[in-house]
Formats: sequence, structure tokens, C-alpha cells
Amino acid sequence: MLLKAAGTEADLLLLNLEDGVAASRKEAARANAVWALNSLNFGAREVAVRVNSTATETGMLDLAAVVPCRPDGICLPKIEGAAALQAAEAVVSSLENVHGLPECGILLHAMIESAAGVLSAREIANSSSRMTSLIFGSADYAEDMRCTPGEERTELLLALQMIVAGAHAAGIDAIDAPCFDIRNTDLLRREAAQACRFGFDGKSALHPGQLAPIHEAFDVTSEERIWAEKVLAELKSAEEKGRALSTLDGFLIDNPHGAAAERILRRAHLSMKKNQEAP
Repeated sequence: MLLKAAGTEADLLLLNLEDGVAASRKEAARANAVWALNSLNFGAREVAVRVNSTATETGMLDLAAVVPCRPDGICLPKIEGAAALQAAEAVVSSLENVHGLPECGILLHAMIESAAGVLSAREIANSSSRMTSLIFGSADYAEDMRCTPGEERTELLLALQMIVAGAHAAGIDAIDAPCFDIRNTDLLRREAAQACRFGFDGKSALHPGQLAPIHEAFDVTSEERIWAEKVLAELKSAEEKGRALSTLDGFLIDNPHGAAAERILRRAHLSMKKNQEAP
């Protein structure tokens, strides 16, 4: 799986040592992650390691093993408040110092997987300068809430919105949960489109076959790019005439539309740059 992952078109690879690894295989999984970080060519992709809870000995052993390998990030599971994240950050900082690594060189991703985590999303997002994303863990959240999400995910809407709001208020990314019905491409497309509308910056994938529909949902379309260029041109023309707003194709546009247009063009630029850097 690690060998296959290195050749996928994922933007970020999350090497998972936590859920999905049997208790009897934790040590072997840790060794595999260390080998992968030291041996595989991941190209321009970011690579993060999802460790076990750092409140456990297993999680501490995970950090001690993977931090010296200098992954781009550490993903912390089941975070419910700033204190837990900051305690883990202190361990990462200490290990960086011991191994002579750049200070704050490793970023942090926090998994939001419980009612407490959702209600603390903004606090968690603001808890460290290393924070780079909040990642929704919908399976554990649904269990904690004792709910059964349907295909429209109505039961998850509060969590989805709280995570996006908390992340963006702190200026970091929000990543949606994966679609667990791996072979249901139509459902995946609907979930990805919903996440994009809600303001998420990406969506987790469980299988390489899920990547293309996710990219399709989040990549900037030619229609979006053309709209953004028209908006900025029209607002620039209006400003030159002393107006702060204008109309485009019959719709009123002003500063928020200009900000949205700029964000679309930044995304388009990053996507083009990513494609150029891909091996």
C-alpha cells in the first residue's frame, strides 16, 4: 500500500498508524512508516503520519520514531481541545530539538472525531502556529453522537459547518471525511460536491480510485476561472469610475465577489503549479 500510495495523484499522503492497524501490528506499521519516509520518493506530495493518541505509550513511540524522519506533518487523532494538541506539540518540539531539526518544521493536523471536538473546533484550530488543517472523522463522530448518517449527510451538517468555520477563522484548511462506500462513485461525487460547496479545502480518500472524482469536484473549472477573471475586470473598471460595486450578467457584484474571484484564481494557479511539479 505504501509503494502504491507513492505513485498516486494525492496531494497529501497520510501514513496511518492508528485506526486500521491491529494492536498486534502497531510496531510493524511504525517500522514500515519509518522505512517509507526514509526510502520512498513521494515527489511534490506532502506526507504526514497519523499517530496513535499521544496520551498513550504507543503514540509516544510513534512520535519518537517518525519525527526524526522529518515528515511534512503529524496527524493527531481524536483531538477534543487545545490542551491535548499543545501537549503533543511540546513532544514534537522536544524531539526536533534533540535531533537537530528546524524548529516548527513539522506541521500539525488535528482529527475532529467527537461531539467535544466539533464544539471546540475553533479553539483547536487556533491552538498552535503549527496547525495546518482540521480533518473530519465522521465514523467516530457518528458513533459518539449515536446517529446514523444518510446519503445526504443531514445528520452531519452541524459538524461539517463547525469544522469549516473553525478552520477558516484560524486561516487553516478544513478536510472532509472520506466516503466509506468505496465502489459508489456517484455517492462520492455528491459528497465531494457538497464539501466543496460548504467551503472545505479537500476530502480524504480511502482508495486511489476515489482520487479522480475528488479532484474533479475541487479543481477549478474553466467556467469558474472565466467568471473570476470577468469579476475582477468589471470591479476594476467600476473602481476607476469611482464605484465600489457593479453588475455582471445581471448580477450585482462587489468586494466579496472580488475576494471569491481572487481565491478561485489562486486555486487555479496552485493546481497548475502542482501539475507541473508532479513526477
